[in-house]
Amino acid sequence: MSDSIRILSIDGGGIRGIIPAMFIQALLGGLKAQDAFHIIAGTSTGGIIACGLAKPDPLGLQGIIDLYVQHGGEIFKKGVGEAAHYLHDPRYKPTALETYLASQLGSTHLSEVKNVELLVPSYAIGLPKADSSGSTAAPMFFRSWQARGLLLGEGATSAEYDFKLDAIARATSAAPTFFPPATIVNKAGQPFTMIDGGVFANNPTICAMVEGYHLYHSRKFMVVSIGTGSEPARINTSAAAPWGDISWALPIMSIFQDGSSQTVSVETDELLGDYHWRFDVSLATKTPESETVDASMDDASPANIKALVDKAKQMIDAERDRIESLAKILAEPKANVQPRGTKPEKGILITPQAAASA
Repeated sequence: MSDSIRILSIDGGGIRGIIPAMFIQALLGGLKAQDAFHIIAGTSTGGIIACGLAKPDPLGLQGIIDLYVQHGGEIFKKGVGEAAHYLHDPRYKPTALETYLASQLGSTHLSEVKNVELLVPSYAIGLPKADSSGSTAAPMFFRSWQARGLLLGEGATSAEYDFKLDAIARATSAAPTFFPPATIVNKAGQPFTMIDGGVFANNPTICAMVEGYHLYHSRKFMVVSIGTGSEPARINTSAAAPWGDISWALPIMSIFQDGSSQTVSVETDELLGDYHWRFDVSLATKTPESETVDASMDDASPANIKALVDKAKQMIDAERDRIESLAKILAEPKANVQPRGTKPEKGILITPQAAASA
């Protein structure tokens, strides 16, 4: 494992970001994520955490946890006449979230990230110019190396890939129906309208592996992938039969995100085997304190936040042996590899075991 590219991947899940934040704190202790990993990838709430960990002066994990515990109620504050969002307007105003992100991340550009690479997926519903097919919508990845000028698109400049970290965090967490789309501007002055990366890559692990292959020309990876809690979909099939647009609006977002995370986890396991360290916890069971967790991405009530904190502690306790084993590996210096300036030839990613014997 000493020459593997190490990836930290963090799922999306709204207020449930409490779980990976607390888990990473238990895993790393006083070790910086930048020193343990080559790439930090995160989607939606995981993208917020990833930006905090990757900035040159990283946010302390307790501060990230406090975002959820102390400010979650402000971010997911229900307003008067909240039922109106079923017809128009998102559930929440983005003001509290944007204020927090600006205070913690707003002074840093993506190009300033160093000692680690940052990858954050989001989805553009409004690009500054149409692509070759005429579309102005597409999946989009914020890549720290492109913001520094590596592996740019044809005719592009680094300024076109460079955004402030608070804008990136706002873009990747702009969950449809919950928050309005985010309009952000790059260093070149071009505007982009973005929604949550969870619509296509709620678990960004495979995305990060492909980017790692491009960036380092390596086929040897060790992935630490952290979920935000899982719960089996519970939809009354008879009741769902006549559902239309409005009835499907909220359930479908959860299905997209949970289904994406579960699928990618299984696929990564098949590719990497023991080199894939996946950590997640069931939200369908009660906490040791007999609390029931609401798996909704936006339940920031004091009772549910406490239940999420207790669920995170339960996960940490249950995974104590694996945490200690992984912590020993991460305490060893990561491989000293530098990003390449060109992409490798296209090929199939193979497992570290196969690479060792090839």
